[in-house]
Amino acid sequence: MALRLARSAAVWTMIAGGIGPAAPQTPPSFSAQRAALQRLCRVFSPCDLNADGTREIEELRPIDLGYTVGAAETRNDTVLLIIEPRLMEESGIDLRPSLRQFAADLATEGHDTHALVAQVYAGPRHQDGRTVLALRELLRAAKRELPDLRGVVLIGRFPEAMIVRQYYWLKQTPIAINAGLPNERRFEEAVEYIRDRAELVAWRSDLILGDLDGQWEAVYHEGRTELPHFLAVCPEGVEAQDSTTDLYEFGTDAFEDFFFVNDGKWRMEAKGEGRIRFQQLPDENDECSPDDLTLPNPLARPDLRVSRVDASHVGLEPASDLVDAEGRGLLDERGLPQTLTFADTASTPRAIGVWRHSEQTERRLLAEYFERNHRFRTGGYAEARKPASFSTEFGSALPELRETFAAWKGFDEPGYDVQGEGATLLEAIRWLKRPAAVRALKAHSDPWGSSVGKTEDAEALKTELGGTFGGWRSEGNQLVPGLLNQDKLHLEYYRALWANGQLPDCGVLYLHTGCESIAPEGAATLPYSHPQYGYWQGAESLLFHANGLALVGRSKVFYDEPRGFFRVLATGGTVGEAWAEYFAIESAATDVDEVGGGIGRKRAYFWSVLGDWTLTVPGGD
Repeated sequence: MALRLARSAAVWTMIAGGIGPAAPQTPPSFSAQRAALQRLCRVFSPCDLNADGTREIEELRPIDLGYTVGAAETRNDTVLLIIEPRLMEESGIDLRPSLRQFAADLATEGHDTHALVAQVYAGPRHQDGRTVLALRELLRAAKRELPDLRGVVLIGRFPEAMIVRQYYWLKQTPIAINAGLPNERRFEEAVEYIRDRAELVAWRSDLILGDLDGQWEAVYHEGRTELPHFLAVCPEGVEAQDSTTDLYEFGTDAFEDFFFVNDGKWRMEAKGEGRIRFQQLPDENDECSPDDLTLPNPLARPDLRVSRVDASHVGLEPASDLVDAEGRGLLDERGLPQTLTFADTASTPRAIGVWRHSEQTERRLLAEYFERNHRFRTGGYAEARKPASFSTEFGSALPELRETFAAWKGFDEPGYDVQGEGATLLEAIRWLKRPAAVRALKAHSDPWGSSVGKTEDAEALKTELGGTFGGWRSEGNQLVPGLLNQDKLHLEYYRALWANGQLPDCGVLYLHTGCESIAPEGAATLPYSHPQYGYWQGAESLLFHANGLALVGRSKVFYDEPRGFFRVLATGGTVGEAWAEYFAIESAATDVDEVGGGIGRKRAYFWSVLGDWTLTVPGGD
């Protein structure tokens, strides 16, 4: 029968049976673990979380990737791999040997490693968060049976969670209210006001999947939901006016398929003559567990380390079905880009939109990724164990890397520390061509790439990229072979370096502090299975095309960096532990200013891990 979960008093209780009482805290044997997971597969296959007739988990089955028992002398914990069924099929490049090697490497390092193949909902309905909750219930049950379950790696395309947060924010800046209306008011000088408005703060967040005791199911909204907001100006000061004013505006914003962190609850009281008194309500932290609420800075924290190995958004090739007015395709008979001419400008495709998903290219990227992962774990790339920093803002990361990693204390090789507002695209490409094990990238970013100083010399760029460049730019009613945006690092540059064999022999752990660097475009309105979801994703392209193994990044416009990140790596911790450490540090803060004020106190929610969270830095510890 299908598993159904019933919600009562904000607590979800399993009613299908078969899970049993809490497991003992001593790790069960490997065979007992496997038997427990087989039982869970029967219980959760299928799973209709809210009994609406749509199965979030359609099929779940364990697979044998070989002898993957953690080495007795080094046994640490248990790791679970959840794999998309499509990637287990024989279709061109066979990924099963790569997955077996990955599981064997984890076992060698002391992780009991189990793998499940999960077919989850991939239809047109925008319910990604609901499916994440179903997978979370699976992980909750797995944690009961496998008490030392440390984390999960999702391999392939799976739904992601999106977070919207509302906050009651006291600000002081120039402001306009009711713009374009008869009662419009503009304040050219800074003035105190209250802003209480929801915003999308994490286009993707694996905190929900990893936080097993939080109340995320209570704050999930699947359908389109209108969230009210207000802005109230107090020219004499919010405190002086007791938050009472006749200068205000109201409105609503609509979101769908999201988890709502409502730290901006409010009420209002009419005071006569058009004046309203606004009051913040203390009821915050609905997503937090009882344990979270006892923290100095209450926030949700991950119980499991979570990361994703998904090349589907960047495994792209020029569209074979795109032809111009004369029937010409994007590539000529030699396979090189050619000019296409269309009937008019309106019918000319956007240059960024001429790529299509290629399963074979995706599989090639994944096969190369797992080979790189194996070499990195087994002592390869010794000559590339160097730090590197590229920064157009907030200074270089190299001083911190030197300070935290003893082996890099005196590191000062030229070309590894590129910084300044004028750091150019050409410098960035040369920086990527230097071998390194840890890279920090700081630059204004968006879901497609990172802004850098413009390089005017196109020929110099092409030479550095390896001579052949597969890209186009729009010129009127034509698509012309050439460089797209010579002031931005993006997929076409990463892909050219990869395709032309211009990158060094190394595997890299990335810390990417650019705003929205890991955000999948389309998450606000499209299900994860839509072809445009995550299309051309910048950080994923950096990961798969530019020697990446893991990338920790932010999915919101903000200014923070994960505190303690390099320190954890330098003492032998995994990328996942370094990610989780940020939540621990932030939750222990006793001064709100330490965490960026009220607007920033949950900024750890913005960060997630792409790639493999189980990796450590060679030579760390």
